[in-house]
Amino acid sequence: MLCEKFEVEDEEMTYDVIVVGSGNGACGFLSHYLKLDSEQSPIEKVVVIEEGDDFFNTSDITHQNNWTKSYAEGNIFKLHKAKTPDGIPIISGWACTMGGGGSINYTMIHESSEWLAQNIGRDKAYWDSLKAELNQKFLRENPTKNLSPVTKTVIKAAEEEGFHISTDTIENIPNYREGNTNWLHIFPTQFNFFGQRTNSGVSLVNWFDQSVEIKTRCRVVKLELTNDPEDKARCVGIYVQYLDTDKKEFLPLSDNGKLIMCAGAATPKLLWLQRERLENAEIGRYVSDHIVLPLGVYVPDKKIDVTPKDVYVPVFATTVWQPEAQGKPTVCCFDFFAGDFEKLWFIISHLYLTFLLPNWLKKIVIQVPLLFYITKNFVRILIQLVNFFINLWMGISNTIQGKPWDQELELITAIVKFNPAMDGYYSGDGSEITLGFFTEDKRGVLPSSFNQDKEVAKSVIKKQLALLNRLGQKPHWLFKFVFRLFTKIPYEPEQVERYVDVYSRKFLLSEQHLAGGCLFNKAIDTGMNNVTNTGKLYGSANVYIADLSTVPLPRISPQMTAYIIGFHVAKSLKP
Repeated sequence: MLCEKFEVEDEEMTYDVIVVGSGNGACGFLSHYLKLDSEQSPIEKVVVIEEGDDFFNTSDITHQNNWTKSYAEGNIFKLHKAKTPDGIPIISGWACTMGGGGSINYTMIHESSEWLAQNIGRDKAYWDSLKAELNQKFLRENPTKNLSPVTKTVIKAAEEEGFHISTDTIENIPNYREGNTNWLHIFPTQFNFFGQRTNSGVSLVNWFDQSVEIKTRCRVVKLELTNDPEDKARCVGIYVQYLDTDKKEFLPLSDNGKLIMCAGAATPKLLWLQRERLENAEIGRYVSDHIVLPLGVYVPDKKIDVTPKDVYVPVFATTVWQPEAQGKPTVCCFDFFAGDFEKLWFIISHLYLTFLLPNWLKKIVIQVPLLFYITKNFVRILIQLVNFFINLWMGISNTIQGKPWDQELELITAIVKFNPAMDGYYSGDGSEITLGFFTEDKRGVLPSSFNQDKEVAKSVIKKQLALLNRLGQKPHWLFKFVFRLFTKIPYEPEQVERYVDVYSRKFLLSEQHLAGGCLFNKAIDTGMNNVTNTGKLYGSANVYIADLSTVPLPRISPQMTAYIIGFHVAKSLKP
């Protein structure tokens, strides 16, 4: 028996609520659930289980050492075992730390209330009201004031190409606006002038609340389920392993306790082996992540002051691809980045695992964490060497021109991301994920030769190359030649088709936004008949899910969607 190998933490200690994961969904959940009524007695005992480091160690990366290095150093960024149905490996990451993706991700924008109502339940008015309540928990100064020169440059370039600033905001945090218009969404920055993150999901929660305990560097190994009188599976506790000491322990739930799954992509994985017991075959289905295509690197006007705060420009652009015949419209999103060479390459260094490694090696890298760590650091060292020679070349060139030797090379770039046309799924022992990136439609709905993802990428990149060219000057021809040699990233319309074709076979990358696997109204209850069942896993008596695995992949950056899902489930359980 598995439980015989695990210690029981305390014979008399039981928890009323066990929350698995401390990411966006958990922070949204706990921000409300821990607000106890003064008349509530006894106070519920809540424990939060986090596999990654506590926020003090995370902040050492994301605050003091510049948050962009977290991508390069591999401290809190891990890889999924992700591939296409054809077996092509996908570099698809996840954040493993207290605060989850909210500690390294950035974009603040809500999915539309219409989308939330359609995929979760309730009506538009409910979601508008819930957004207003949740948004008040964030630092959210008016983002349209005190715009940096780089932000103004991006806005001006986009407006000249037909984009319009959206005014659909609640408490200064934008919503995605339905319709076919090209929108610019300006959102509050979470960084200070020095590029340090000063606000994230963990700031929503009172971690000093007397009822809450957090266990970091603690991995959930298994859920312990028994049958209740109604013949439903009741979770009576979880088995955990402490990663620093290798100690194993069983954490029991009280008789009326609840298990709240907020582990993001790990939620379907932990529930995968329980599908038959729960009689819930929907677990692990309808999974997806954003396809990401990096775009060209440009040199901004030297008169523009680029600050560390501009590493991630607080402007999110959206446009809609409309199919000429059959097929559904696709929302395409643009993120913009700016900074000196070293800072900018730190943020996208993991992209070069995609561009530099052949597929056979990437298949091994995503299976072996140590190899991932080694290759990421190899790329980081390579970037440092390239940066050294660029600085040396610039120093010599500046001296000849009578300019300061240490004048930095500033760059600006962008990425485009969108939802793939086909869903994915979990398989194997639940740790393998198949994502439908650039998959031909085999359902007979469209011609077998039609690949919607390719059509979306080619069409949108060609259409928006003019916008990118307005961001700055194209780099030196030698740099551009080497850059395109490895990446095929286009600067001219005639280069786009080859880039997309090669990318779809060799350079697959996700946006670390994995969603789905336990959808509302498929794997879990919407609570429309009984509000206290909101988020309850079908087949279970006391297991609830409150993270991004409960919805299809949002069309825009999903951070705020994850917060509001956790908040929604908490308010349903404790109005």
